[in-house]
Amino acid sequence: MSQIAWGKFVLFTVGVMGAGYGVMKIATPSDEQFYNALAPDLKRKVDQIRAQRATSEEMRTKLAESAAQDKIVWGEVTPSGPKRV
Repeated sequence: MSQIAWGKFVLFTVGVMGAGYGVMKIATPSDEQFYNALAPDLKRKVDQIRAQRATSEEMRTKLAESAAQDKIVWGEVTPSGPKRV
């Protein structure tokens, strides 16, 4: 039966994992760096998606407020906005 030098094994494993993490941190761009590297047409698409998310957040906020008041929202709100009566 062979014996394993557990201390060396653990040290080697931690070293390999630490090196991998370091390479990942160095090689991965931040969100701002990634956005600045995009082509202009892709930047426009990203801006459109961010605007859609902002409107979605507004709708979620309104739905959460009306849920707290126990109101029926689906009868008053359509995807294009409130119903005109």
